[in-house]
Amino acid sequence: MGMSASQARLLSLTARLTDNENSGQDISYSKIRLADKMDQLNEDYLNALKATKLTVLTGFNNSEEVYTDISYSLMTGYNTVAAGKQYVVTDKKGRVLVTQQIAAAYEAGNGDLNTFLAKMGYSQADIDITKNSSGGDDDEDKLLAKQKIHEAWDQYLTSVGLEYEDEEHGLEFGYTSFGTDYFSGYPTYTLNGETKALNYEGTTQEQRELYDYALSLTEAYYGDSDSANSLKTAANPENAGYIKYLTNIFQRIQQTGYYTEEDQSKTIKDNAWFEEQLRKGELQLEYYSTTDKKFISTSIDQDSSIQEVEDEREIALVEEKYKMDMAQVEQMDNKFDMELKKLDTEHNALQTEYDSVKSVIDKNVEKTFNIFS
Repeated sequence: MGMSASQARLLSLTARLTDNENSGQDISYSKIRLADKMDQLNEDYLNALKATKLTVLTGFNNSEEVYTDISYSLMTGYNTVAAGKQYVVTDKKGRVLVTQQIAAAYEAGNGDLNTFLAKMGYSQADIDITKNSSGGDDDEDKLLAKQKIHEAWDQYLTSVGLEYEDEEHGLEFGYTSFGTDYFSGYPTYTLNGETKALNYEGTTQEQRELYDYALSLTEAYYGDSDSANSLKTAANPENAGYIKYLTNIFQRIQQTGYYTEEDQSKTIKDNAWFEEQLRKGELQLEYYSTTDKKFISTSIDQDSSIQEVEDEREIALVEEKYKMDMAQVEQMDNKFDMELKKLDTEHNALQTEYDSVKSVIDKNVEKTFNIFS
């Protein structure tokens, strides 16, 4: 090999050695990053093994308590919590988070309880007979219903300080369900041949409740609307409990308002979203106190019906993902090792050839130097 060819070959080998060493360095850095990733995976895995979830006491299997994963529907449903408590969910402003069905019924009622209940398919009237039921006016059940209506109105009228000479039940009540009549949609009383509307004139919650109850009885008995007569009434004890549940929600909304989530599938129907919002404090819980007759604030830490437990399902998913991630990391690490081994073999061969060519060049230089000395 001539001098020029040897020098060209040496330059080529030098470039290849440099490229080889740079490639080896890049892979070494990649192995360092891979080791960091492995450490992070191990740390994340250990943290994930601490995964917990919120559960709610929903019943008993003999003497064993049964807990169910917390959800919006579970916490706000009717008789869904074993403790018998009724809950509402609010935001930090105190507004009640309700379903779109509840919201629509409340809007339709425009602040009227009986309309709200009717939109939900119920009436708080605890009678199951109407003026059009079989039997004459002297039918015992009809007489009892009329007496209940009189007593309900007497309680309301007394509470607001009004006297309509009804001690002997002399007033004749009525209700027009529909039509162009002046009193359509209003309860009425007739005294001495003169009919007047019975408007609400109270100022307290108790007076409002008395009026709404008397109105519901009057509409249920005297009303001619098919929809009104098809409502589920409080005469059935099973209905009565649910009506009380709806009434509590209505009255709580009256205090601070309500709101809904537009995409319910990603919010109140998503248990993970609901739990996260509770943990972050974005959503808060209140339960109805039968003693105080109002909703009382509680929390996931304070409420005896809620407990935090190990999330076995989440941990199993984490373990499966950890094994897959670690397998990928180990596969990549083995690939890097093989590439480094290949580069090392290549480097040794290049270095041997480099040393050989350099030796030839050195000898040629020495020979040329001796010739011209």
